[in-house]
Amino acid sequence: MRIRIAHALVAVAAVFGTGTSAIDAATWPQQTAFRDSAGIRIVENTRPPEGSQLDWRIGAEPIVSIGSTMGDEDPYLFSRVFGLARLSDGRIVIGDEGAKELRVFDQQGNHLETWGGHGEGPGELGRGNQLWGLARLPGDSIIVWHFWYPGMQAFGPDGEALRRFMPERAMWDTWDRRSHLWPLAVSRDGLVLAGQDDVYHDPGVVEVWDAAGQLRGSLGMHPGRELDRERDENDPDPVILGYSVMRQPWGDHFIVGTNRRYEFRVFALDGSLARIVRLDHELRAPTRAHVAAEIDRRAGRGDSESVVRLRRRFREAQVAEYLPAFAWIETDALDNLWVREYEAPGEDVPGRLWTIFDPEGRVLGHFETPEGMAVYEIGEDYILGTVRDEMDVPTVHMWSLER
Repeated sequence: MRIRIAHALVAVAAVFGTGTSAIDAATWPQQTAFRDSAGIRIVENTRPPEGSQLDWRIGAEPIVSIGSTMGDEDPYLFSRVFGLARLSDGRIVIGDEGAKELRVFDQQGNHLETWGGHGEGPGELGRGNQLWGLARLPGDSIIVWHFWYPGMQAFGPDGEALRRFMPERAMWDTWDRRSHLWPLAVSRDGLVLAGQDDVYHDPGVVEVWDAAGQLRGSLGMHPGRELDRERDENDPDPVILGYSVMRQPWGDHFIVGTNRRYEFRVFALDGSLARIVRLDHELRAPTRAHVAAEIDRRAGRGDSESVVRLRRRFREAQVAEYLPAFAWIETDALDNLWVREYEAPGEDVPGRLWTIFDPEGRVLGHFETPEGMAVYEIGEDYILGTVRDEMDVPTVHMWSLER
């Protein structure tokens, strides 16, 4: 059955589509302090009041919904969506990992053509490689990157194969793939942010390449994710509720850091620290209930051998001193920074709360998106993302965004 409307989310989205009141400056005088220290701009923000919302709106229904529950040959059926991009003419490119394909749809969600495939020839996306991400380059070309094989492929706006290559900087040690630098994200100008695996490297190298894989700038060494590395650096033990690594282009700069604190360290292409953006945040120590809920989430429940073994490993693991300060970051077409607020395990609430910062790092306020919607791309007037149904099948949706 082909899906044209995301029925399960319409009722939820209708709540968001009604709009919310703008933050009242009389009750929350926006306080953003700018100061310079040793040539670094430091931006300090007060937190918007709890429950306040920007006067932005998501449409009551998706503009476009693309998905299917039909057979394997159906171009509307996706196994794992590894990336989404909207071209300047409105076409939507969807990367599907299972089929190793890029599928192109028109503005109404109708399938137009398919690029790539399982083969190894020009324009094909390989067989054993895990596809990890895609992005639109200036001029509507599409670049795709792999995970364990850190190669990259570029397609023209009509699907023509432009190049397939292994970035020279990715091949540090052909015998140890963990030493490679992986493509992570692409800036609006087509620069590739790349870094060493944050599990096996603490600290790890972070660099900026051009779309041909040539080095454009080194951002230095930066911390990896919070893991217990004392027993074995090559197989570190988990830290329950530990912090994660954040690496994201932001306009002409790059955020590299962790979510241990509500702080964003922003680097220029030459590797210099250009800006630090902070938001007031009170660190919270995890409770036993948080730890129990996190173990349930990561290991599951039941008495199977694998579940019992995994739960034992997590129960014996270290617990982080503090909960992460935030969950994730994205940027939009206007160079605003979207920070998804952290939901402590067991404290889930309807919807997902974001805190929005303008391009200078000044906090604008809160915004909420529907629960279950994974955001991939935020345009000036739309949000492109995925939703999974009760059978864990992903569908792609584009929602209108009124600011």
